[in-house]
Amino acid sequence: MPTPLVLSPKECQGKTWHPPTDLHFAADQALIPLHLGELAKAATTMPLAFIKENREWQLVGLCGIETGHNLFIKNGKWLGHYRPEWLSTYPFEIVTVGKKGLVTFNRNSGLLAEESTGEPFFDEQGQMSEAVAARVEALKTSHRKHQATQKALSALAKANVITPWPETLHSQLGLSINGLHMIDEKALSQIDDETFLSLRKAQALPIAYAVNLSLPQTHLLGRLARLNPGYVAAPENLDSFFDNDEDLSFDFDD
Repeated sequence: MPTPLVLSPKECQGKTWHPPTDLHFAADQALIPLHLGELAKAATTMPLAFIKENREWQLVGLCGIETGHNLFIKNGKWLGHYRPEWLSTYPFEIVTVGKKGLVTFNRNSGLLAEESTGEPFFDEQGQMSEAVAARVEALKTSHRKHQATQKALSALAKANVITPWPETLHSQLGLSINGLHMIDEKALSQIDDETFLSLRKAQALPIAYAVNLSLPQTHLLGRLARLNPGYVAAPENLDSFFDNDEDLSFDFDD
């Protein structure tokens, strides 16, 4: 696997790129990374979940019921109401090396070009092009929010309130994606005052509430699977799973 292209005048010399013209690049991404700044809008549009990658918990939006197919993208267009920020900065991303963050370009994106065919990363004075600079600024802003999200998820993990999605939801949805987690509401309600305060300080409570409150949005995946089918048949009766289900809702008065 090629190493990412580090964004610098030296590394990008003689190279250009093509900005994505649509969202085909994410059509096979069933899980889209999110940060806490996107909670309010994302939770009303798609189910959210925690996944563990490289020993770290990540917050993601579930955009499909099988790997390799994003139900929200059809013919390169986004079908949902809220479009995650990650889609606007691809193929750029920030890679953390120690305490330093490096802006990189995904060589596997198919958007790296020869000098004469694409847009330059930098001008002759070594300044970023306008399109690149806009993406870098957006990345810097979202990176800070992702770091805050990681701290919140670490606090939730330390409090032992993260639990796998119920198998009944997997079967009802026809879900073939493994490793999805949510909040154990019973465990959260039983934590001591000190732990609760630590979760509040880490901004973890809004994430905990949003993830579980977003789960009924899985019914939207069922409808999208019929509109934009992949390999897995769409469920017919997913809505009934949430009827009178008290285990998937928070009582904010407790």
